[in-house]
Amino acid sequence: MAETPTPRWRLPRGKWLFAVYGAFGLAVFVAFMAASFPYNDAISSLLAQYQMKLVYQSQRMSPPIGARLEDVRLLSTVGSSPQLLLHSSDVTLAPALGSLLVGRPAIKLSADLYGGTFNATVYQHAGATDLSFVVSGLSLSESAPLRQLGAKLSGNVSGVGSAQLNSPSLPDNRAHMTLDGRNVAVEIAEGAPPIRLGTVSGTLSLENGTLTLHEVEARGGDLEVNAEGTIHFEPEVAQSDVEMRLSMVPTPSGREHFGLFLKLLPHPPEEGPYELTGPLMSPSLS
Repeated sequence: MAETPTPRWRLPRGKWLFAVYGAFGLAVFVAFMAASFPYNDAISSLLAQYQMKLVYQSQRMSPPIGARLEDVRLLSTVGSSPQLLLHSSDVTLAPALGSLLVGRPAIKLSADLYGGTFNATVYQHAGATDLSFVVSGLSLSESAPLRQLGAKLSGNVSGVGSAQLNSPSLPDNRAHMTLDGRNVAVEIAEGAPPIRLGTVSGTLSLENGTLTLHEVEARGGDLEVNAEGTIHFEPEVAQSDVEMRLSMVPTPSGREHFGLFLKLLPHPPEEGPYELTGPLMSPSLS
């Protein structure tokens, strides 16, 4: 006896056409909404309340949806003349599609930044701006903010974090970041060889104008370092107050290359942690 063929589920012809038209209509709707998304208005409105503005050389479409900005500069509008905060050769913006459907503006951002990448989702609610971000491979030596502070660092930094921005005043904002640095080195004196810190890990949190370091560690370099403490930011960043405790154990390479430097410390490393206190750019070690 021949086997009875298994019946196949089929959609009636008219309903197939309905489904195709529906999918096509949804695609057109999404494309229209993305193409007409007010990037300039959204960005200008977002940054103006924090006394910042974005300028760029050119804009073009970024398939499948979104916009691509080239030669982008983020400027502070505080004071008589704008001050450069960040520069990126290439920034891509796209609406978060879920936000288009619920009427809650949100933007996805991807930028080339200091030899690495910065990706974030930014949205507003109740007068505040929230963002979640991922940074990957940022070069410390290329960082303009660090150079402006006179810091001489090298290596790459990656991390994951979030922030809530409520006003231009730093004490009103908060942020949290998990840090992962590779091949980090610091130059402590002009002409002196850099101290290799190797792999640096830990978490940073910002609240009430204070940056707190939690279990920051450096391994695999000239020094094995553990650091915890705070930086209380002032309007003049260089005058911000540092209160930090450091334990430093030199590795064999550290003793070989920095034996003289170790003798200049307030006490031998094995006698206990050091206290780093004072202005950010000229703290004292005890």
